[in-house]
Amino acid sequence: MKACGVTPPSNQPVCGVCGAKLVKNGKTSAGRTRWRCKVCGSSTTQSRADVTRRAQLNAFLSWLLGKDSQKQAGSGTGRSLRFSTAWCWDIEVPQPDSTGEVHRQVIVDGTYFNGWCVLIAHDGEHVIGWQWCDRESKAAWAALFKAFPAPDVVVTDGGAGLRAALDQQWRRTRIQRCYFHIRAAVIRHTTLNPRLEAGQEVLALTRELM
Repeated sequence: MKACGVTPPSNQPVCGVCGAKLVKNGKTSAGRTRWRCKVCGSSTTQSRADVTRRAQLNAFLSWLLGKDSQKQAGSGTGRSLRFSTAWCWDIEVPQPDSTGEVHRQVIVDGTYFNGWCVLIAHDGEHVIGWQWCDRESKAAWAALFKAFPAPDVVVTDGGAGLRAALDQQWRRTRIQRCYFHIRAAVIRHTTLNPRLEAGQEVLALTRELM
């Protein structure tokens, strides 16, 4: 009885012109292997798309998370970096896995980017979820909140539609207004140098509490 043998797949490239197998034919000035077709005589080099993409993604992340401008991170005017990494903007980032953990507190806020709004939930150490939308609204906040259990406390700036979404999804969660946004709201009404006594007292009380 003969042993069962499995022929491993071949990594030898084939000619893009006639389909025949290629043979090695020296190297290019850049050190890459040159391949030649013995049937039709065409010559070519092989490149791995996965290696190229990985290098482009690493360059994109280095620029995105670093301090360099596109010109400094790339070459020339930065156009080559923008061109080679344009596809990176279309990568769909998966949501964090829901563990079912009930967090002590969750900080929520919305920020705008390229005409879109992203609502973010943070537990004080890690981002636990986000929701893309065109603007802050009850529906958008509710979509974010229903992704995980209600926390004990939610810290918020009181964005549009947020309170209504909390009443719908996290009814028993206590609400803590963000100190920074409270102070900003007070200064917006009193200014930093209020002339009226009432404004001076409100600003002084705010500073004392903060």
